[in-house]
Amino acid sequence: MRRKDWRNSLNASGYRLLGYGLMAGLLFAGGAISAPTEPSTPTTVQERISEVARSLQSNPKLKKLTETQRENVVNFIVGNMLFVMLHELGHGAIEQFKIPILGREEDTADNFAIIRLLEVGSAFSHRILVEATRGWFLSDRRDRDSKEPLYYYDEHGLDKQRAYQIVCIMVGSDPVEFKDLADQTKMPDDRQSTCKIDYDTAFSGWSTVLKPDLRSPEQPKTKIDVTYGDGQGTLDVYAQGFRSLRMLEAVRDRAADLLAWPTPFTLEMQTCGVINGMWQHGQNKLTLCYELAADFADLYRYNDELTSSKKKKRKSK
Repeated sequence: MRRKDWRNSLNASGYRLLGYGLMAGLLFAGGAISAPTEPSTPTTVQERISEVARSLQSNPKLKKLTETQRENVVNFIVGNMLFVMLHELGHGAIEQFKIPILGREEDTADNFAIIRLLEVGSAFSHRILVEATRGWFLSDRRDRDSKEPLYYYDEHGLDKQRAYQIVCIMVGSDPVEFKDLADQTKMPDDRQSTCKIDYDTAFSGWSTVLKPDLRSPEQPKTKIDVTYGDGQGTLDVYAQGFRSLRMLEAVRDRAADLLAWPTPFTLEMQTCGVINGMWQHGQNKLTLCYELAADFADLYRYNDELTSSKKKKRKSK
């Protein structure tokens, strides 16, 4: 699961519009992305995200957002959804490869996502980690604002702990490149200096247990099915959007190329009736709910980029 306990019912705030009416127009506005037939057609996920953000400039509900702000919102939602997917794929790897776990499985699954993204080593994969970090900090801010109690007994770490876990492993992998991120999140220098241990532990642990299952070039790729279910009601914009971004396909292709999964499985996005993302144990299926994307849209309301602009407007009146 993505955070603490998604409970058994929808959080009503997951359906609230962002301050600028973002949810209703998010990601698509009438099929913004065409099939890749022209040389200029976006081919990477990041390029498609930029194209989506540009397509929203004529949407009256989003006219108060700059192009950069629109792109930042889309990046935040997509980045967090990708991190959740990789976290759940970590649970899938644990089950399929029968990996022994010493400690909490949720932390291990987080580390799977972090290490995989660091190994990709692109600006976009690093952006996903930054957005996931932002997501955990904003989740903590929202919970404090709504006076949500802390669940110390939960199988997941607290939101801020999970945020700092991402930052620490990033800093441990490259203390120079990610120094600014650590400073921005107010991680003390003495903790930054020990993060290499955290990175080495996470990297060596996952590398060791997955080494026997790395796919060689001559091995056939495991069949991984991709399914986008219908988005019900206001969730339809998310269903359309993720199909256009081809997010599941991007994860499928990399997962099939990297590992010799022993059993075929399915990646799907669905309307679930709950805010969730899960690896369904025993079913070889990873499900991301469109409700989770809507919840991330609501969560972005707590980002300083939007809240600070609202404060400025109030002061100018």
